[in-house]
Amino acid sequence: MSISPDYFKYLNHFGKTVTVREFFENAHAPNMVALRHDVDHNLDLALEMSYWEKERGIRSTYFLLHSTVYWNDSRFIEKCLQIQDFGHEVGLHLNILAEWMRGKTDNLSLCLEKIITSLREAGVRLVGISTHGDRLCYERQFVNYWCFSELRPPDPVSTEAGISAEGIVVKDEKFQIKYPSSHRLNRTDGHYFDLWSISMKMLGIDYEASHVPYDSYYTDTGGGWYRSINPLKHALSSGRHQILMHPINWRGRQKIYLFLSTARSGSKWLTNFLKQATPLKAQHEFTLNHRFRDGRLLAENLIKWPWFIYIFNRLLKRLFKIKKIAFKKRTAAGFRELVDKTDEVKKLMIEARAWIDEFPEDYAEANVYLERFLTIVEEVFPDAILVHLHRNPRNVIRSILNRKWYNTHKDNKHPIMKDKDWDGLTQFEKACWYVQQTNESLIRSCQHRLIYEKMVSDFCYLTEQLKSLDIPVFPRLAEIEFNKKINVNYSYEFLDYAEWSAENKAAFHSICDFVNEVLGYETKHGTPNKSLLLERKTTRDNKNPLGENLSEVIFEIDFRKTTYDSYSFKRCEVKKNNDGLEIIPMVGRGAYFLIGGGKWYYVGTEEGWASKIGHYYQGIADLEIHQNLSVILICLMYNENGNLIAKRTVGQIKQVSTPYKFSFKVRGDAKRFNIAVYIPASDLRGKIKIKSIRFE
Repeated sequence: MSISPDYFKYLNHFGKTVTVREFFENAHAPNMVALRHDVDHNLDLALEMSYWEKERGIRSTYFLLHSTVYWNDSRFIEKCLQIQDFGHEVGLHLNILAEWMRGKTDNLSLCLEKIITSLREAGVRLVGISTHGDRLCYERQFVNYWCFSELRPPDPVSTEAGISAEGIVVKDEKFQIKYPSSHRLNRTDGHYFDLWSISMKMLGIDYEASHVPYDSYYTDTGGGWYRSINPLKHALSSGRHQILMHPINWRGRQKIYLFLSTARSGSKWLTNFLKQATPLKAQHEFTLNHRFRDGRLLAENLIKWPWFIYIFNRLLKRLFKIKKIAFKKRTAAGFRELVDKTDEVKKLMIEARAWIDEFPEDYAEANVYLERFLTIVEEVFPDAILVHLHRNPRNVIRSILNRKWYNTHKDNKHPIMKDKDWDGLTQFEKACWYVQQTNESLIRSCQHRLIYEKMVSDFCYLTEQLKSLDIPVFPRLAEIEFNKKINVNYSYEFLDYAEWSAENKAAFHSICDFVNEVLGYETKHGTPNKSLLLERKTTRDNKNPLGENLSEVIFEIDFRKTTYDSYSFKRCEVKKNNDGLEIIPMVGRGAYFLIGGGKWYYVGTEEGWASKIGHYYQGIADLEIHQNLSVILICLMYNENGNLIAKRTVGQIKQVSTPYKFSFKVRGDAKRFNIAVYIPASDLRGKIKIKSIRFE
């Protein structure tokens, strides 16, 4: 799943929770916990969170931000209704004054009415709002709920003093909004807006979340419990508690699923289903067939042909009404030669892995060709969850023979499965050996199995099997996709098993009955009572794909006790003393401190640290920040020549003094990495004191 395991520790601590609407409607109930999510960025992550909450009997409210890009998602309404179907409330995350300030609307009341009406007409039972703390709110000093007349206090100047843009009281002055004594907002184009001039009642809005009575308020705004106590440190059994947790702050480590099978076993159908009905980023036969140019993935993995070939292809399409021109695939003609090019295959897999690592979402790929390279798969995707997708061998054989597999001695598209006597086999026998050896290999290598016949016919079976892999299925999004049929055979020259010759049946059972029996399909002697379990590889069974309990300390230093001078720095001064290492950045210049030495854009063979494919790293930095400087931890990644190829922010430290925990994953094509402590430009004369750093 994409949700961090830490999130479920909070759910266990909360016990029973209610929606903010129920919290509002029972304002005098003494003991309640209202769970709320402001969805600022990623609706799909929120949708997955709503699924796992439903599975644990948790009810919450999801406030959706009308000014973000996901509002234009073609399936936005279906996703809203799916969250609602899971037993949660869907509300509006209000950013209307920010939209007005940016000039995107002049009539706030009409704009809000259109937004709310469109949701209600689609079936969303919307009655509540929460206020969004847009960055513009701090720059121009306003709070989004100041538009509503019902929320105006008798003396706004004093009552609204000390609140943040989220509508809660905060101690830090830099997050406090100053109320305008004129009771109006002014726009740069001369327009103004009278505050408290829109009626919630006229819009059918019952409540604004920060105004619902509570005893305690908890928020992870900013990525941590900076503006409130951590609710894990507080007993919630008595009192009224409102808890705000942003889904984006609880994303877990990426999981990678590889669905491996023989050809003609539903891999394309499964890919489409995963892409449409689950939160996974799913691809079909991407690895080995991908194409990059200047570091960018070419659309649909197709080769960019010269202009004259492109025009020729367009003419062919028009003249012969060809819907799709087949571009060259590495797994098509010439696949046999690719099987022998292990160095090239490994390079291609590392390229694919690097591309996959760039995505925060869980990733799934169905690929019938990777079985030929399982040793390399183990090396490049050591953390992947391998799933054996299998179909009745007799139906696979029939299907691939109807697609002309092994119909010529010059066939270089399809793999050779036996070292001896391959050329002396009939076309039918070659197909049998392909099915037998591919399945046997996957039986021994994969941790999980998925049955094609049940997958495409039994929705409950499919959802339960995916759930066992921590892949949620969203029923509302799955309904249409589940009933689609794709890649259907239109040639039935080779007949069904019942019409096979006695010779072919004998050959089939002689070659394939081993996998028939293991997978539970009919053998020469009938259908097995139950499938057998073969001894599988222990390398994957015994390891934890997330890396827990397999930690290895990469670097550990206490600057208060140990002399260490392999670091490097730029645009700052570094001083050693008894209580840590002081970093004093130049005023008005961005500065950085590289823990592993070297330069930002280059490291030598002894600088930074060697990286491992598919490994996660976690660490803790104990430091002090003075004069409210901002500190960002960045993972810098380098290729085999020591040149920088990627960088990724792994944490932003905001508290003055704290041991800060962080985690990161190095991209698959990186050979070394470094950790940078970056201090953005500031007009303040501040300093940072690093006491200790450790990561593993």
